[in-house]
Amino acid sequence: MPPLHPGEAVLETRELAPGVYALVSNKPPIDNSGFVVGEKGVLVIDAHIDGAMARQIQARVREVTDKPILYLVNTNFHGDHTFGNYAFPEETQIVAHRLTADRMKDFEHEKILMLAAVDNDATILRDTRLRLPDITFNETMRIDLGGLVVELYHFGAGNTPGDTVVYVPEARTAWTGNLVLGEAIIPFLIEGGAADYHATLARFARSVDARTIIPGHGLPTTGAALGRNLAYLNDLVQMARSARLQGHTLEQTLHGNAAPRRLCHTIGLAFGAVRRV
Repeated sequence: MPPLHPGEAVLETRELAPGVYALVSNKPPIDNSGFVVGEKGVLVIDAHIDGAMARQIQARVREVTDKPILYLVNTNFHGDHTFGNYAFPEETQIVAHRLTADRMKDFEHEKILMLAAVDNDATILRDTRLRLPDITFNETMRIDLGGLVVELYHFGAGNTPGDTVVYVPEARTAWTGNLVLGEAIIPFLIEGGAADYHATLARFARSVDARTIIPGHGLPTTGAALGRNLAYLNDLVQMARSARLQGHTLEQTLHGNAAPRRLCHTIGLAFGAVRRV
């Protein structure tokens, strides 16, 4: 698991456009967040891993506005994006893709996985309790905050089955959760296949014009990251297909191609552990 212990993590506020703010962690790969302020109220992107970090998000919002937090969007079901749900006001409506909402129900299993990510520090998750979404969507959803519109998209499976992109057209900014990670980090193939992931990112690139990308983890990047990720996934798929046609075993394929080893090292540096690509 990537190291996600939130101790001493600070979310730094960056204004991207009027009413549009990124919250960027000073300790990557600990999660980023963000919020959008309209005339009616506020929409927050992701709730973080525990109540303390969720309250820090709300404190950053309150430094900008006293308007109510109307919506909280979970970009995927992982605990570091959803476990802070319970610490938001009762009147805040939580929004997620329907597949994300379904996967969130396996709360105890997710707590076990997240425990490893916080160095088995049980105090981090001690007070966490399940709070499921109030609103779900299938493909797209549009939220009018008054003066600013936020668009939610599900382009298909990627890092998780229900990955959601939160897009603000006025600012040409997208929050991508784990679908597109930070600058110089390749796609994290946890649950999906490379070919499906490629198709999802291709739909993303065709559908919205994202100048700025705030990833769930890592440093903010630009829309050019989509092209880089698409090229990587295409190369990976073609390499695997070629190896299979040549009758190579998995071990021969992994050891006979320099690019996956190099990229595995890159993601290891970014996340603190070498993971299978």
